[in-house]
Amino acid sequence: MSLLEVRALSVVFRTDGRSTPAVTNLDFSIPESGIFGLAGESGCGKSMTALAIMGLLPQNAVAEGTIAYRGRDLLTLDKESKRKLRGREISMIFQEPMTSLNPVLTTGYQIAEVLTTHLNISRREAMERSVELLRAVRIPSPEIRGREYPHQMSGGMRQRVMIAMAIACNPSLIIADEPTTALDVTIQAQILELIQTLREERKMSILLITHDLGIIAENASAVGIMYAGRLMEHAEARELFSNPRHPYTIGLLESIPQGRGLRLNPIPGTVPRMDALPQGCVYSDRCRYVIPECRREEPCMLQVGPGHTSRCIRAEEIRWNS
Repeated sequence: MSLLEVRALSVVFRTDGRSTPAVTNLDFSIPESGIFGLAGESGCGKSMTALAIMGLLPQNAVAEGTIAYRGRDLLTLDKESKRKLRGREISMIFQEPMTSLNPVLTTGYQIAEVLTTHLNISRREAMERSVELLRAVRIPSPEIRGREYPHQMSGGMRQRVMIAMAIACNPSLIIADEPTTALDVTIQAQILELIQTLREERKMSILLITHDLGIIAENASAVGIMYAGRLMEHAEARELFSNPRHPYTIGLLESIPQGRGLRLNPIPGTVPRMDALPQGCVYSDRCRYVIPECRREEPCMLQVGPGHTSRCIRAEEIRWNS
């Protein structure tokens, strides 16, 4: 059974009488206690999808479609209902903890604030629980660290504080938006291992957003590849990494360093602006498999295997030689 069902989700920015799409017709689901990975380059709409789910879109952004959480369409809820749900049942770990944490409040106070907002407990009890949460995310000397400010901590510790805030009310779904950005490899591994352990202990589901396919391969059970606000390929993780069927997915995989001294094979060009997309397939101006038919109209998602879809008219022909 799915915990979250996203269907035909579109996000449009309206500025000075103009409408610019950020996310277009997005479909995916996250099962109970599952991890769904959303991958793609920066500017592809991943974070905007997360903000739409959380109900945190900018005022000039409009979301359409359906975001069903346990049968309730989040897009139809009023502001107060969204506020009660946010942090209590759905939480988010933001990209950069230094800018997400309040610099003038102690970490313990900020965690306690989540608890007092959503649970009927006293400030004193919330502060005591904040220490336990810091201990749960493996911060040493949590009683001392809870009295410290964000700038007194390392990047890895700040990220652990963000995780403590996210799990404070035992939510059912956590959105982890680039949870290892700007962390060194060792700390990245520790943070990801911590998230996995907490998920298993607390039976949570996770939407894992990252540009790092290595992180997706090691942690997610199903994957969606995004480009220019669209889902380009969707499959179980094992199937997608062994049998990618979209040129963009192949390009991302070939951009991963394979070993010392081996030349990278990057994707040419950059993600286009949402208000200046190429004709037909939005990936056509960077695709090495492009043919004239690709530029005539935008392809729809095609079934290429059990639970495996690709937005490419040549998906049946494409084979990746890894």
